[in-house]
Amino acid sequence: MQDQNNKSQLNQSSLKSSELLTTPTSDVHSITPVVILFRILKLILIPIVIFILVTIYFVLPPFGSFSKPLMIEITSGDSLKTISTEIRDVGVIRSADLLRLMISINGGQNNIKAGVYKFDKPLSVFTVAYRLSHQDYGYSPIKLTFPEGINSSTILSIIDSKLPDIKNSPDFEADKSMLISKEGYLFPDTYFFPPNVDLKTIVNRMSAEFKRKIKKYEDDILKSGHTESEIIIMASILEEEVKTAEDRRMVADLLWRRIKNGMLLQVDSTLGYVNGKKSKDLTMSDLAMNSLYNSYKHKGLPPGPISNPGLDAIEAAISPTPNDFVFFLTGDDGKTYFSKTYAEHLKFKRLYIR
Repeated sequence: MQDQNNKSQLNQSSLKSSELLTTPTSDVHSITPVVILFRILKLILIPIVIFILVTIYFVLPPFGSFSKPLMIEITSGDSLKTISTEIRDVGVIRSADLLRLMISINGGQNNIKAGVYKFDKPLSVFTVAYRLSHQDYGYSPIKLTFPEGINSSTILSIIDSKLPDIKNSPDFEADKSMLISKEGYLFPDTYFFPPNVDLKTIVNRMSAEFKRKIKKYEDDILKSGHTESEIIIMASILEEEVKTAEDRRMVADLLWRRIKNGMLLQVDSTLGYVNGKKSKDLTMSDLAMNSLYNSYKHKGLPPGPISNPGLDAIEAAISPTPNDFVFFLTGDDGKTYFSKTYAEHLKFKRLYIR
């Protein structure tokens, strides 16, 4: 009896062992190459499909519309990150990162055109990147070009010639006063504005561009021993008095020496700023004018800039070329003539000024 029980247990144990050995073998044989391939494709395709769907979502315009057109101003100093983030934050696009990528493909940040862009509705990142890279403002922009050495009065004349209705704004007189107060600190350049722009926007854009341009000279101005205000006033004089960058550096040294030695500057351009006359039209009565801008009567720099200088004049005021000349004049031919004696100066005046 005991033997039979042992045989029965042995048979059951053998059967279980056989099942353990045969069952996995059966499962392995059931995983065909097609099943394996399907599983691999599933692992690869699902992330790809998800990536494509997410990308399409961020590429397409956001849902909704704008109650009124959005006007976004881009200046030449704005970074690509700042531009793309601002456009995303106001709801024109969904992804700032994708816009940066598209702009890079379209030529990069240097290819972005400054100006005020109009957006009537949300757009795809492709459309926005194209518009930024092709100066597509969403309207026909007004082009305003302000040459170096321009003063506030001439700035107003240029604006009036292109935007005659701008003076009908109720804020025009206040904006005009702001323009005049920023004389010397408005960067001369070419700008593009929407047709409905106001004077304040134009002044603020020119002022912001000046601040951006002057920033790189901060250390040099500090080393020059002059304040930024003194540098800009001197640069505005150089802009009006002398034609070339090289001569401006020479004249800058001459004029700084006059101030240092307690001499009168005696330049015609400061008087011209007050009465609008050219050098050859100034009279003895003009030279006796009681104005702080009369550098024939008052020592030192005038109280403020007489024009809006360009970078050449600013650099000349900061880094003059040392010389020992005492007098200079700009002839009718546009050339600057330097002299060490008053007699020689008068000779040049007879020869080159009519």
